[in-house]
Amino acid sequence: MTLRYSSLIALLIIAFSANAVTAQVTISPTAVFLDKNSKVGSFYVSNPSNNPVEVRLAFEFAYPSTQENGSVFLKYDDEEAEERYSLVPFLRAFPTTFVLQPDERQTIRLVGRIPQNSDPGMYWTRMRVSSNQLTPPIGEVTEGQVTAQVAFQIDQVTAVLVQHGDVDMNLNIHNSTASVEDGRLVILTDVERDGNAPFIGSVRTRVLNANNQEVDSRRSSTSVYFRNNQRVEFDAANWPAGEYTVVTIFESSRNDISSQNLIQIPDVTERTTITIE
Repeated sequence: MTLRYSSLIALLIIAFSANAVTAQVTISPTAVFLDKNSKVGSFYVSNPSNNPVEVRLAFEFAYPSTQENGSVFLKYDDEEAEERYSLVPFLRAFPTTFVLQPDERQTIRLVGRIPQNSDPGMYWTRMRVSSNQLTPPIGEVTEGQVTAQVAFQIDQVTAVLVQHGDVDMNLNIHNSTASVEDGRLVILTDVERDGNAPFIGSVRTRVLNANNQEVDSRRSSTSVYFRNNQRVEFDAANWPAGEYTVVTIFESSRNDISSQNLIQIPDVTERTTITIE
């Protein structure tokens, strides 16, 4: 048997590239909030590609957390939090496996059957939506030829949350520091939530000069499930030397989530000064 390595590598590259594009599905909305009374919700999975895809759903407890330097990761190994806040044992989805034809959309119904005597608070899980292109039939292969086919799976992870009973939450800022690293102003804010629900909203950061004029600003979505080091960066390479004030504001609003689904609290503000030489 003769194996043409260059042809095989080309086939693999083509297979990976094609699947990476066509196996992609879109999810709407980006976070699913079940109705706090009925504990029922829904979302949509769409296939914008030209090929049929198979979609599978799975649920696992996790939440976004941060490293000391503010980098974000999903934390899966918090057994204490999982026992208290996990929605996984109570959540059912209909359907969990299905095929989407090109330009087709599927409605997924979610039901969270939380026992009435469960502790009040916000329960949540991470939903993993896996998709892959359906494998096309392999054509005839003459003797001595080698055919390679690669299955490429794409996973998208989003949050599912539901309020059970009364919820209360507030934010405490323990500390905020500002430093200049390689011409970039880095602000780290040590923030912790109290209560029985995570903070989901936005963080707005303003930089003021010595004349109280705004030099730059940022606004981004964020969440504080327990305690985070919120990191925000600015390009300060061309800023004049002098003293600057950084104003960090946590707000109960987000562009991608309705305010009806967010727990509303007063803005939480912290001010930090730094001298740039």
